Amino acid sequence: MTESSSTVVVTGGAGFIGSHVCQAYRDAGWNVIALDNLSSGKPENVPEGVELVEMDIRSDGLSQFMHDRRPTLVNHHAAQIDVRISVAEPRLDASINVDGWLNVLESSQAADVDRVVYVSSGGVVYGEPDQLPTGERVAKAPISPYGVSKLTGEHYMFFFRKVHGLKGVALRYSNVYGPRQNPHGEAGVIALF
Repeated sequence: MTESSSTVVVTGGAGFIGSHVCQAYRDAGWNVIALDNLSSGKPENVPEGVELVEMDIRSDGLSQFMHDRRPTLVNHHAAQIDVRISVAEPRLDASINVDGWLNVLESSQAADVDRVVYVSSGGVVYGEPDQLPTGERVAKAPISPYGVSKLTGEHYMFFFRKVHGLKGVALRYSNVYGPRQNPHGEAGVIALF
């Protein structure tokens, strides 16, 4: 869909990857809303022509927001992304990556969103696989709370599709790098080169 009347909400839309996703949707003619709590995202990352709404995905107000805006699509990039933090603070990781995602799913389902895109992770859901390269059918065995939360998010998305008919797809990005990336973060090693 690329009609100008179609609205997409990009959670984490002021972050490194989410801001690029916002730009791609905008360039394709979508009405784009970047929803971000700005804990790590930056307002200056949000492309011109994209509306920025400052809100946490765990907010009780998310359901009303989705109901009022009636997006066709939700592209979920908001997350706690640091494996080290997930190990030190597993409850925080689960609060954002599991509870927050459930809030997005429930709010989307209640607002009759057509479909969701869930950003998982290409490396952490597999743990330390015996098979390289690692295909999608290789057994998942995450070894960190972050990996567990990302794989759990995939399963919740599949549950909402089966039980509620909410269409969705999970993407497992690996080693993403580029403009607007924080080169000092845990995932910034490629950007250092």
